[in-house]
Amino acid sequence: MKTKIPFLNKVTLVSSNCGEPLEIKSSSAGLGWDGVLVERGISPYFHPKDVVTPNFYFAIEMRNTFKWNIEKSGELFELVTEPGDIWINPPYTPFTHNIDVACDFLIVNISKERLYKHFNGNVPEEVEFLNNYNINDKTLEHLMYLLMFEVDNKGVNGANHLDGILDMFSNYFIEHFSNYNDIVRERTVSSVITMSDIELIDDYIDSNLEYSISIEELAEQVSLSKFYFLKEFKRLMFVTPYQYIVSRKIEEAKQRVTEGIDSMTKIAYDLGFSDSSHFTRTFKRVVGVTPKEYKK
Repeated sequence: MKTKIPFLNKVTLVSSNCGEPLEIKSSSAGLGWDGVLVERGISPYFHPKDVVTPNFYFAIEMRNTFKWNIEKSGELFELVTEPGDIWINPPYTPFTHNIDVACDFLIVNISKERLYKHFNGNVPEEVEFLNNYNINDKTLEHLMYLLMFEVDNKGVNGANHLDGILDMFSNYFIEHFSNYNDIVRERTVSSVITMSDIELIDDYIDSNLEYSISIEELAEQVSLSKFYFLKEFKRLMFVTPYQYIVSRKIEEAKQRVTEGIDSMTKIAYDLGFSDSSHFTRTFKRVVGVTPKEYKK
């Protein structure tokens, strides 16, 4: 089986044939994992030149120790990779390799949208991710293997199990391999809205989920004008207050949908949606599937 990973020329974004040597032994391609591709396989060599992928790319060597070359700024550098070493490459970050030995690899390819969706927070536009080779991180390694085991089992544990792995993967990766925490700390220090204020806002939203909560009500909780609250809230939390309210309502909806006790109409009413259709549309926009699909 040939790889399904989209390797593209960095300038033209035309498909590259550099993935031809990759012989895939197992893949998530037929499991309906939207935005996630997991492939395990072997290759006698790998010679990508000025190539990018549109997704986050994680590759781990499973068995072999070998020497190989990478090219950066026109210069060649020799690396030694050992089993367990991970290569992390963010979307549209070009790479050139010269690997002339056999590899036994596991690759996890995740779209930006899917990765961010599973993060317990809001990722700022200016966030930067590590781009490096030969990273030795047991937690990231174990999470990649959990995805591989689910592929080997044909996704038998279902969508919720996959979501659980991706929740852990996303939060660990973003918090440990990006400057997200530095950005949050910097904004928190300079913001007039504190994390204690956010806790007050959370409590107010959670106590009034059945109502249509206005921005004025939230601004009153922290004694700010509507204008200043809107500006400062988005600067600190990376989303608008309205988006934040909706996200908290949908988190509660996910819990209630999973429990399966109440009807969709009752859940919609209890969470302040105008009708079940409005609830379903909003749920699908945020979660990616309808409430009924999520329950399954």
